[in-house]
Amino acid sequence: MAIRRSEISSCFECAAVMHCYHKKQPDITREEGRARAAQCDSFRKGRVVETIKVVGRERGMSRRNAESLVTAMKAVWVAEKTIRMLEGVN
Repeated sequence: MAIRRSEISSCFECAAVMHCYHKKQPDITREEGRARAAQCDSFRKGRVVETIKVVGRERGMSRRNAESLVTAMKAVWVAEKTIRMLEGVN
């Protein structure tokens, strides 16, 4: 079975690795990273360059930027590939 380009095959290539492990280089093996990525169903899961929808706006943004806004508590994940900006945030 071929892996689609948008599928994450390991935690090491996911934009949310910092959220999940609290560090950019987690202390897990490659096999463990693959197994955890296969089981993960988090809205945060995905590649950094994917385009994420922003509720109430015409243009989206990269998952990397979306993850940064969520981490800074300026936005929240509301669905797969979709965030909503919080009140008072431009």
